[in-house]
Amino acid sequence: MHIVADENMPALDDFERLGRVTRVDGRSLTRADLRDADILLVRSVTPVTEALLADTPVRFVGSATIGTDHVDLDALDRLGIAFACAPGCNARAVAEYVLQALLMASQHHGRPLRGSTVGVIGLGNVGGLVAAWLRALDVKVLGCDPPLARAGRVTSVSLDEALAADAVTLHVPLIKGGDEATRHLLDKTRLRALNHEQTLINTCRGPVVDNQALSRRLARGDGPLTFLDVWEGEPRLNPALLEQVFNGSPHVAGYSVEGKRLGSAMLYQAWCRWMGEPAPTAPAVAERRTLALDVEDESQLLALLRYAHRLPEDDQRLRRSLRESDPGAAFDRLRKQYPPRHELHHWRHQGKVASSLRALVSLLFESNASGSARPVPALHRPAGSSPR
Repeated sequence: MHIVADENMPALDDFERLGRVTRVDGRSLTRADLRDADILLVRSVTPVTEALLADTPVRFVGSATIGTDHVDLDALDRLGIAFACAPGCNARAVAEYVLQALLMASQHHGRPLRGSTVGVIGLGNVGGLVAAWLRALDVKVLGCDPPLARAGRVTSVSLDEALAADAVTLHVPLIKGGDEATRHLLDKTRLRALNHEQTLINTCRGPVVDNQALSRRLARGDGPLTFLDVWEGEPRLNPALLEQVFNGSPHVAGYSVEGKRLGSAMLYQAWCRWMGEPAPTAPAVAERRTLALDVEDESQLLALLRYAHRLPEDDQRLRRSLRESDPGAAFDRLRKQYPPRHELHHWRHQGKVASSLRALVSLLFESNASGSARPVPALHRPAGSSPR
């Protein structure tokens, strides 16, 4: 069996036991790379289209991502190719990123995060976890997710209500058309309503925010304090917009060691389900080292998060990359060579914790071994797809 995989995907040991694994550049992948491939494993940088897959032997595509906007699912249906993705694999990493951004913004604004309001737009795996952590900190969450509300899974406020919060964080899939479209969900009109006392965080997909309109809004000098991890036109972002945001990063909010490994593992579990074979059990959790830090106020909570990951360092690396002759290639290189980053549950916490922060700190260090839910891979089985 031949597996073609994005070169930046880690922990493919299970797939390597199936057969030969060829690693390729996900952005430059062509149909010629798939001429004898049975399985294709990608990330969000690879458009998975009918033109790519037609007349190839590929019968299973896995994307180690939470979104599917880069995949033509209708084409996979027509070609009889099974598809799996990994929703929730990097939810904890992104939630830690967002929490750190909110604490940085609170320091900048000179007010505590506790007791503030945060509009969480999108309440799926990532947004739902962000909301749960914020509620543990006694933050008032204004959750907005009309599709999940119609399904009876959440309570949702209107988008305008969520956008009136002290901070707004975006966690929606990129949907380009139809009644549920999220492309330019924050357009020039909605961006105009945000002010300099607010914070805007986008870690989902760049086109959810109209980047040109955001740049014009920030150029006025009274726009929201902005954190962008995702950009329209990636890997070539708008240099002027990067200069205007408070903190920028090269689409790495979910780039934790644990999140990447879990994404690969979820794809293998989906493959096993499609084949009708038993999925492997989760590996034993290694003994965790102790992290001894007191957490008695929000400044120390920020220091705790920065022990694992420092947003300002992401920002500095991205700004330096724009000085290179090919900033787009530099953007991709920052992602490929991203330093290893662990989620907080990699450690066991020891230290004094203020009573007001205990619930949140407990959640931050909760591991799968202690009972937190393990994400389940999504498997799409089109008619005519066959594992044999």
